[in-house]
Amino acid sequence: MVSSSLAEPRTFVGRGLSPMKRAVTIVALLAITLAVLLIALHEGLSAIGSTIAALLFIAGFIYYLWIIAPQPFTITVSAEEIVKRGQRGETVVLRWEELARVKEEFFPNGTRISLALYRRPSTDGQGENAGQPVRAWVVYRDDVDDLDGLAALVQQLKPADCRWESARVHE
Repeated sequence: MVSSSLAEPRTFVGRGLSPMKRAVTIVALLAITLAVLLIALHEGLSAIGSTIAALLFIAGFIYYLWIIAPQPFTITVSAEEIVKRGQRGETVVLRWEELARVKEEFFPNGTRISLALYRRPSTDGQGENAGQPVRAWVVYRDDVDDLDGLAALVQQLKPADCRWESARVHE
């Protein structure tokens, strides 16, 4: 059964994209857009099509960056469950008894890279992955303030029948 030695819930914070990286990206995109518009003004009517194409490309790139930008989140670990809440409202609640497998990855020098939690499969037995654990979420070293502390706490609170896997990558 789950160890209940955690007196108070502990929260780990993922800060998302740093303000400096966000500012540099915005300034660079504004500079590129300004350059496109200045070239369009200099070239006149002959550059309308290429200017529209360039602005659409820039808009698509901004949308792509918005999709992939790391969003702030919190991970709250309590004696009953582990909860990951994202800034955009997505919440993943994983009760300890639902935890089937934990996988951690390390660089060859022993630095922990990631921690992935897998929940037990649904009992309906449908689909091609029936019976296989389903990944609840994964968190990377750069995303969270104390990945080693999070891993130690998960290892302490995981159920006895939960598999713990470690892998060395990028060798």
